[in-house]
Amino acid sequence: MILLLVWHYFESYCVSLLIHFIPLLIFVCLYVGAGIYFSLTGVENAFYQLSPSVAIMPAIAVGWALTKGNTTERMNTFLEGVRHRDIITMCLMFLLAGAFGTVTNAIGSVDATVNFALTHLPPQLLLIGLFLTAAFISTAIGTSMGTIATLAPLAASMATQGAISPSIGMATVIGGAMFGDSLSMISDTTIAAVLSQEADLRAKLKLNGQVAGLAAALTMIILYFMHDMAVSIPAQPYDLWLLTPYFFLITLALMGMNVFIVLVLSLSVAGGVGFVHHGYNVVALSQDIAKGFISMHDIMLLSLLVGGLSGLTGKGSEKLGLALSTLLDKHGGQRSAQLVIGKIVSVFDLLLANNTVAIIFSGQMARDIAKKHHIPPHYSATWLDTFSCAFQGIIPYGAQILLASAVGGLSPLQIMPHVYFCYFLGLISVGFILFKKVRA
Repeated sequence: MILLLVWHYFESYCVSLLIHFIPLLIFVCLYVGAGIYFSLTGVENAFYQLSPSVAIMPAIAVGWALTKGNTTERMNTFLEGVRHRDIITMCLMFLLAGAFGTVTNAIGSVDATVNFALTHLPPQLLLIGLFLTAAFISTAIGTSMGTIATLAPLAASMATQGAISPSIGMATVIGGAMFGDSLSMISDTTIAAVLSQEADLRAKLKLNGQVAGLAAALTMIILYFMHDMAVSIPAQPYDLWLLTPYFFLITLALMGMNVFIVLVLSLSVAGGVGFVHHGYNVVALSQDIAKGFISMHDIMLLSLLVGGLSGLTGKGSEKLGLALSTLLDKHGGQRSAQLVIGKIVSVFDLLLANNTVAIIFSGQMARDIAKKHHIPPHYSATWLDTFSCAFQGIIPYGAQILLASAVGGLSPLQIMPHVYFCYFLGLISVGFILFKKVRA
């Protein structure tokens, strides 16, 4: 009789949990299913043909139907999720980050950074220089895709001239781009991870920097021994002043200043440098800021919709977090809990092929587990960021590899084995969890 009661409770609990997660499963099936379909039909960028902001609408409709209450109560529940403080803060930071990236690109800061690196690099260190340049640019502008779009043509040109291997060159650019994606204070992954865990940005960057820094060092050792050619690339002129906005932003971030103030001041500095050294004017600055805002439209809209869906299905996340925490209480402690956080966000990234969306969806569960097991927020934020970026950089249907393969005329499977940084990032994250004691 007791066993029957226990089984009945367990069965009811699982059914209840599954019902709460039906909307999420619908979203995953639509988004991933569309990507698989377009892949089989030979469409380029298959996983980006169906916008996630559109794919989530049926999920919201089902979540609405499953939520108890009348229309007004359901709307209030949805809007509570949409206007959650973390979601709104995230959206504002996305806007400012997009504006900064667009303005610095418009005034020539990205090109100046590339030319600066090539001018001062000996031919035998081209791969290492390419990695460091990608890492610096992605850290400064906060977008791996923008970095790959900027440097992939350069890597392709180097390969054409015989300076580097095409597949290793493209993979090196991706690795450097993912370094900044996981570490930049203005990347959408960092913003989502820090806010979802209510973590201290400076503490997160410090821990994340240790993990990413060690992964980068091991990557550069591998790249040094991978080089077997020495073809000179002609140096291009650059203006050192155009690098000022990046150094200014990174310096303020390391000082621990409020992220909104950092972004506003850095954007102002970029505009000032443009006025003095680029013939910029107020109209051009305002237009580029607007373009930056528009570039963040998709991820901002998706964040709002995800917030609304989370509001409708919030009990499901709480139940899953509680179930995982209970299981961990019996079979492990802080280390197991941190590994589970890494596994959750990794699975979401493999399913969704978007590390930011993966963090947004897994953030609440990760925070519940971290609180239950007394894991400092900056630890859970770091693992959300590093594990999602590690997988995002190596999945062959991810935007990063697809863009690099399109530019280089290569198969994604040719590039995937050589993204050394992402493999090291994942392994070192596991190593830190297993062998480094948690410190508040």
